[in-house]
Amino acid sequence: MSLTGRRRLASSVAGTAARYESLKLKTTTRAATITTTTASANTAAHARTVSAQSGRNLQQKFYENRILDRYTAQEPKKITLRQLVLFGRQLTEDKLVASANYVRSELPVRLAHRISDFQFLPYIAGTNPHLKMVYDLYWRAFDEFRKFAPVKTLDDNRRFCDNVKRNLLEHSQVIPQLGMGVSECADLVAPDEIDRFMNQMLISRISRRTLAEQHIALSEQFDQDLRAHLGLSAAEGFAQMASAPRGFATQRIGIVQADCRVAQIVNDCALHASGLYEEAHHLPPGTAPQVVVEGHTDATFMCIPAHFSYIIHELLKNAMSHVMARYAARLDSDASALAGSKAVFGSEPLFPPIRVTICSSHNDIVVRVSDQGGGINPEILPYIWSFTHPLKAKRLHNFHAVNRMEARVDESDSVSPLMSFGFGLPMSNVYAKYWGGSVSVHSLPGYGVDAYVQLPRLGNVVENISARRAQVDCNDS
Repeated sequence: MSLTGRRRLASSVAGTAARYESLKLKTTTRAATITTTTASANTAAHARTVSAQSGRNLQQKFYENRILDRYTAQEPKKITLRQLVLFGRQLTEDKLVASANYVRSELPVRLAHRISDFQFLPYIAGTNPHLKMVYDLYWRAFDEFRKFAPVKTLDDNRRFCDNVKRNLLEHSQVIPQLGMGVSECADLVAPDEIDRFMNQMLISRISRRTLAEQHIALSEQFDQDLRAHLGLSAAEGFAQMASAPRGFATQRIGIVQADCRVAQIVNDCALHASGLYEEAHHLPPGTAPQVVVEGHTDATFMCIPAHFSYIIHELLKNAMSHVMARYAARLDSDASALAGSKAVFGSEPLFPPIRVTICSSHNDIVVRVSDQGGGINPEILPYIWSFTHPLKAKRLHNFHAVNRMEARVDESDSVSPLMSFGFGLPMSNVYAKYWGGSVSVHSLPGYGVDAYVQLPRLGNVVENISARRAQVDCNDS
């Protein structure tokens, strides 16, 4: 090949290589552009999806809060014990239906205010799984009750009562969940704020259960009397009880007792508490400290016995616990005395007695529980009404061993009295304050404790609940 030919061939090869490199660069650039564009498109699509989901969440939250606001704008319609008693007298079908609709409309209002309280908690507390569980339970109940159709017939009422019973059972886990939740938040939130939250939750819970249990009791008692009036057996269904005969009425007052005997409640609680401690310590019957009832032993007053019994039972349990702990050495030094029918130490009872003094005036009932248990530790005394102070919060961890709790005397059979929750005394105070009363404690260092319960006697004090979170403070004793 000539020199000129070789030069032309080299020039052609070089040109081809240059065009190849140029094409390669353009292809790479175009691919990179396409990849970048695709990635940008995917990112934009994901952002739009997240934005849409966030928008829907925000819309849902906005919708839920608008619903909640309609109910939190309403004040609870408060009642007295006397009103509950008078309403049950001459109970007719129309009055029972009216009671159902009052409870149906009142429960969502009271629930809404407590749901709102959750939303005011610090963020760190609101994310706690136990507190969130309670929040979800409250929201579901609120949503169910607000959507429940107006009650018009006895059959409607029975369906409503079934719904209420199911909710009561579901909410029996609220106290343990609250206890575990606030114990885990004790180091994260100011104790005063958590105590205020707990007092509001519990006093509102008592109020809702009072309305629900009262209506359920009236409904069951009405159906029982109607069944007897129609001559139907217990095995027969409700088909023949769709409505009551004209003029049919019954005398029922539900869960309220108009003439509750104070001394009887004290004696029943003393017997029950003694049995618990004797079983827990593997002691024979009659070993626990004797409870001596004195004063106005024939006094009566209007109350819900379950509420009053809880208070007295907790005070007697505390007294027995401290007395038995202080004199525990006597159990070891004179074990042979336990074989007899009476536990004695020398010529004395094994334990000094617990004295319960009842005082009745025209307006009030006062009960004093006095023990010789040595008094309350001065380090703990300022915080006995607190649920979450660091000196007490550790006890709330014991709620992990309890699935359900309704703050009733009979449920203590399944829990050892030796397991302390740090809950009984503040809860007793909440029960008393709900009905306009109080619980106070005076410690006599080195000797014992005098605990006082004061409650209105005539049942004419309106329930102590408030819609506004800043207005309720049960921790002022």
